[in-house]
Amino acid sequence: MFMSDRVIKNLELDYIFSRITVYTPYGDTWKKRMRPYLEADREDLDNEFERIGKVVQLIEGYRYNFVEMRNIFKTVKDLRGSFQRVENNETLSTVELFEIKTFVSILDKLHQLLEKLEWEIPENLKAAPMPFVRELLDPQNSGVNTFYIYDEYSEDLRGTRKSIKEIETDLARRRIQARDRIQQDLNMRLRPNGEITINKGSKEMQEIIEKHGGLVYSSETYMNITYRVKTDEDEDKLLQFIADLRRVEEEEELKVRRVLTVELGKIVDQLTFNAEAIGGLDLLVAKAYLAIGMEGVRPLVTDEETINIVEGRHIKVEDALRKHGKRFTPITVRLMKGVTCITGANMGGKTISLKLIGLLSAMAQYGLFVPAERMEFSLKDYIFFSLGDLQSADMGLSTFGAEILEMKSIINRADEKGLILVDELARGTNPAEGYAISKAILSHLKDKQAITVITTHFDGLTEDESIRHLQVRGLAGVDYESLGEEISRNGSGIEQVHQHMDYRLVEVGRRNKVPRDAINIARLMGLQEEILQEAQKYLNR
Repeated sequence: MFMSDRVIKNLELDYIFSRITVYTPYGDTWKKRMRPYLEADREDLDNEFERIGKVVQLIEGYRYNFVEMRNIFKTVKDLRGSFQRVENNETLSTVELFEIKTFVSILDKLHQLLEKLEWEIPENLKAAPMPFVRELLDPQNSGVNTFYIYDEYSEDLRGTRKSIKEIETDLARRRIQARDRIQQDLNMRLRPNGEITINKGSKEMQEIIEKHGGLVYSSETYMNITYRVKTDEDEDKLLQFIADLRRVEEEEELKVRRVLTVELGKIVDQLTFNAEAIGGLDLLVAKAYLAIGMEGVRPLVTDEETINIVEGRHIKVEDALRKHGKRFTPITVRLMKGVTCITGANMGGKTISLKLIGLLSAMAQYGLFVPAERMEFSLKDYIFFSLGDLQSADMGLSTFGAEILEMKSIINRADEKGLILVDELARGTNPAEGYAISKAILSHLKDKQAITVITTHFDGLTEDESIRHLQVRGLAGVDYESLGEEISRNGSGIEQVHQHMDYRLVEVGRRNKVPRDAINIARLMGLQEEILQEAQKYLNR
């Protein structure tokens, strides 16, 4: 497994996928089929990056063409059920034939649009026009976006419809004549459909109508009665004849639909291919728009076991900060196989650094551009991320127990090319044992193939010269007295601290102690001074 569902959730990769906006049902299927590219897929990954880069360039040069393309995508319906029915030789309905005709019209529009672009479209995304289907479903060559079982399909059908029309014309003429006679006899005005409505209180008029015999009861309300022209025996025969002809017409239309289904069966593979191609094109364009929207760059795949991120940004955090008028501080980090420790004060951004490393690595391996100025990475067999949220009521495990269970599993894969990210290792137990376990785990992982990054508050974990020590700058260099005065004036402690927090990572000596900003931050938050002074005494001991 490349990543568990928990890791995907904790890295917030699902937020990135939610921003990949596809419009066709086939594009949605392509999106759901997205999988990470592994070592054996390196050539395919490079090709995907090339395709995204090309579409990004095309969007910048042909923006309105792509707006029109995505509007076309919105009209595409899911016809896979109809295609399957064609393959099973099940006769299509008129509605299904209409939808296939519309689909072929969409292919024509897409083809005309893509012809305007200077782009050698990948073969598996090259949806092609289907003139055979267009002519099959539009024998009159009308170009109208409707479908009808045309007379051109069958001489028998043409003859039947002609007979129906002639009889209906004769019937209409008879009805008009009957209506006119009654109007003349009774000196009353009937509606065009041969009906007349009278008030129930008009007994005299009711007697006249009933005595005449040319009108019969139709319906009534609590105030009125409606009569209609009575049909004679000849008219009843004509109506029955029309009903018989309608059945013949339906049978002929069914024969035509069967023939059309058989004809479509000859090219159903091409229909299916075109639908798939539209889905792939839809997803590719969505990836390019994502890259543009987050100012992403193409990550470079390297043979060296490394992750090198320059000015990387965590998009979800960046979006949240932007809503409050704030800017995400880009993070630069270079990682090699072995162990790297990240230390820093609470609120200092250690967890965000971990998430950024994991998120950008996952995005790159899923074939997406990344929000950074530059990124180089080697392909991984897996990404593991422990966020300290592992308490399991089902198994009766504490946070620490669940964390150790996961660590045991991932340590077994440490000789693979993987990325192991752990936030506050062994935080769920007492500090002395937590330090000892952390020290032992890091010592075990430092010579392994995997790249391991942990955040910690424990002093001494970085004393081993083979373990890199990165530190979040945090509030280094901040004048606490001035910041305290600023907080007093504005009355917004957490906001002010965040604005002065520097989230960038710097490499420090392996014996550098973990920053102890907690007391200073607590003072800025307004915790009682006598408590803080007592805490400082305990710390000094």
